[in-house]
Amino acid sequence: MTTGAAGGRLARSAPWATGMILVLFAGLRVLATVGLPVSVWPDSASYFDFRLWGGVRFPVVTAPYALLGDPAAVVGVQAVVGAVAWSLGLLVTARLVTALGVRLVFLLLGCALGLTPPVTTFDRALLSESFAISLTVLLVAMLLHFACRPGRTAAAGVLGVGVLWGLARPSQALLLGFAAALLAALGSVRSHRRWAWPVAAALAAVAVVGGLLASSTSQVQEYNSAQIVVQRVLTDDERSGWFEARGMPDTGAALLATAASRFRDPAVELQDDPRFGPWLRNGFTGVYLRYLLSHPGYAVGQPLSQDTTARALVGTDEYGSARAVLPGPVVEVFWPRSYPARLAAVVVALVVLAAGVAAAVGSPGRRRALAGAGGVLLVAMANLVLVTHTAGWEYERLLLPVGVGARLALIWLTATLLGGVTVSGRVASAGPAWRWRRRGAGRTAPAADRAPRTPGPAAPGDSPGAIAVGPGPGRSGTP
Repeated sequence: MTTGAAGGRLARSAPWATGMILVLFAGLRVLATVGLPVSVWPDSASYFDFRLWGGVRFPVVTAPYALLGDPAAVVGVQAVVGAVAWSLGLLVTARLVTALGVRLVFLLLGCALGLTPPVTTFDRALLSESFAISLTVLLVAMLLHFACRPGRTAAAGVLGVGVLWGLARPSQALLLGFAAALLAALGSVRSHRRWAWPVAAALAAVAVVGGLLASSTSQVQEYNSAQIVVQRVLTDDERSGWFEARGMPDTGAALLATAASRFRDPAVELQDDPRFGPWLRNGFTGVYLRYLLSHPGYAVGQPLSQDTTARALVGTDEYGSARAVLPGPVVEVFWPRSYPARLAAVVVALVVLAAGVAAAVGSPGRRRALAGAGGVLLVAMANLVLVTHTAGWEYERLLLPVGVGARLALIWLTATLLGGVTVSGRVASAGPAWRWRRRGAGRTAPAADRAPRTPGPAAPGDSPGAIAVGPGPGRSGTP
């Protein structure tokens, strides 16, 4: 059988293979948690309290919780929403990969990530993580699609999912402002300007709304402030002295001892103290910001420390229960436990990014792929800094949604390097990123970048006047 015939058979069978992969994924995703006990936590009740103003939790999560009411119904819906959101997000991003074989491998890897215990266990927990992870996967997919194929449909997808994502958790509302700034920067490129700037402005407005909602109650902020004092300030004599010299009560150590003797949460002990409580509410934020500005080594080093970064790489499956539907070594690939495995994961991520930068030099198409994946990774880094300096513990849980999105973006970027990426503008980069041709004495862009460009109808949702790039005679594997 010739290579062309094999490629034709793969092309004809690709829709069926894609459908089978996603159907199998959805079934396994539901099977992973169906019938298992519901995990209830001390703050679970707050998610059933729906308020547009003054609520402890954000409305996108509290609305379905309050509407359903029954915990069993909530966790069932979380599992179904997770299966649908992951399937849709993976389908949107997979269609951007040119080579069909690589596209299917990307789908398999993406589905495997969505079936790992750190993801599935939250489907059975009464917390915000399940909805947050599902919305993150959808938002990453829409951002990658928008970076490669800007248009009306892509812009609407980013805006619609972005609104839900930003109003699901306070930290995500702040990150949405950062994502809006990255989209505005992308708008400096002519191909994205028509859509990027309006979408960025709308998302920035949503981020402001999220900030106002977060400011309507101080309960969560006060507790997080107390956590930071317990975990980072009172455990270091020099740091504790610096804070006490700027107004922090000097009774912190005694309060920690009292909390231990009562078997009580030390952060709550500080909040309830008549001296320490008012300082946490009125003085801590300003003093902590001054400390970060005057101690840049701590401000930069703490997010990259073993206490935070390592936990973000490891993930957690301690907040719920789930059946194992994947072999242990597969889970270890996505969530490395040992130090050598974590170091290897970081090295692989850096290699993928370096390869993406190298490929982007000679290919505008891959430049768009790198811009999309790089933007997601920048948001992930911003989340790492934000969570580190606004919470004292539970980093594995708090960093999980954006950490999942970063993993998905890296897998997709790898797929585009190996199999090519389709764009709706003037370039379609097909084939491995390292495939170069010599013209004269220098190197030129990949062959697909130099293919004749013939005007054609714009793809649905693309800007008017976009130029479609056909596969050309004898080319297989290019949609």
